[in-house]
Amino acid sequence: MIEPGSRVIIGDSHIGLGEGSENRIVEWLDRLKAHRPAAVYLNGDVFNYFIGDEKFRTSSVQGFFDKLRELRDEGIEVHYIEGNRDFFVHGSFAEDYVSAVCTRATFESGGRNYFLIHGDMINDRDWPYRFWRHFSKNPVMKLAVRLWPKEAARRLVDRVEKKLRTKNFKHKRRLPVELMEAYGRKRSSEGYDVVVFGHFHHKLELDAGDARVAVLPAWYETGEAIVVSPSTGEYEFVAI
Repeated sequence: MIEPGSRVIIGDSHIGLGEGSENRIVEWLDRLKAHRPAAVYLNGDVFNYFIGDEKFRTSSVQGFFDKLRELRDEGIEVHYIEGNRDFFVHGSFAEDYVSAVCTRATFESGGRNYFLIHGDMINDRDWPYRFWRHFSKNPVMKLAVRLWPKEAARRLVDRVEKKLRTKNFKHKRRLPVELMEAYGRKRSSEGYDVVVFGHFHHKLELDAGDARVAVLPAWYETGEAIVVSPSTGEYEFVAI
C-alpha cells in the first residue's frame, strides 16, 4: 500500500516523440495521483531524448508535460532530474510545467536522507561516453540547436538517437558496482542514508558504508518505481 505523502522515484521512462507515446506513462501517473503522493521524482532519461527547444515540442512531449503540470497544480511536487538523454532542460519550457529542474535532488523522509542522481557520470573510466556528453552538452551545441532549421535539427537528433539505441557503452555490459559503492560511501559521509541511481536499467541494491545504494529498473521495461514511506523513511520497489 502506498501511504499518502509518499515520495515516488522513477527512472528511464524513455518516452518516444511520436503521437500517443506518452499514453502509458500518463495513465500510470493518473493511477499514482490517486494515492496522493507528496512528490514525484523523474530520475533522468524521461524521453528517448529531450531537447529543451520549441522545435522539439511534439504532441507526446506536450501531453506528458500537461500531465506533470496537472500534478504540480494539485499540490504534488514534480522534480525533473536531468539524465544523459535530457538536453538543455534548464531555461526551457519544461520549467513551466514542473516544480524543479535539477541535476540531482535530495529530501528527508521519516528521518532518512535521500540523494537522487541519474548516475551516468559516476563511471570515470568510460571515456567514449564522457567525450559524447561533453560534445553534446555545451553552449556551442545549444546555440547550434537553436539556429538549425526545425526539420534539419530533428533529422540530426533522430540519427544520433538511433545510434545510441544500438550502441552499448561499457557500463551497459558490466555494472560499475565498485563505483556505485564508492559513490554511496562518499554521500554517506555527507549524511545521506540512501543514494538512488537511474541510468543502468537494472534493479539493484548495495550496501555502501552506512548508506544504501538503490538502482532503479528502467520504468519503460518494468513500470516499477521506488516509493518512500513518509512515516518510516523506508523504501520499496512498487509496480503501480
